[in-house]
Amino acid sequence: MNRIVKLPSVESFGRLTPDKWLLLKTLEESAEMVEAGKRLVKGDSTARRDLMAEWADVLQTLVNVATAFDITDEELAQAMDDCLVHNQERGRL
Repeated sequence: MNRIVKLPSVESFGRLTPDKWLLLKTLEESAEMVEAGKRLVKGDSTARRDLMAEWADVLQTLVNVATAFDITDEELAQAMDDCLVHNQERGRL
């Protein structure tokens, strides 16, 4: 079942230097989200809250990357449109 997920507004903060560290921070937070998700799949009743906290951390790091690399809202919207078309062409939607 498909759905549109509405994301809250997120303000960037912290270290906003366009560098490898910031990109790797996103990878680190994503790995932590995956680990929480794996615990949830295994039935850990506390993992849902952990998954949501890590998901928020991932979103925050993505916003920080967008700010650091001067990625505009319009560019993000276009990238999402392109992603949709790409997935339609591959039969994923």
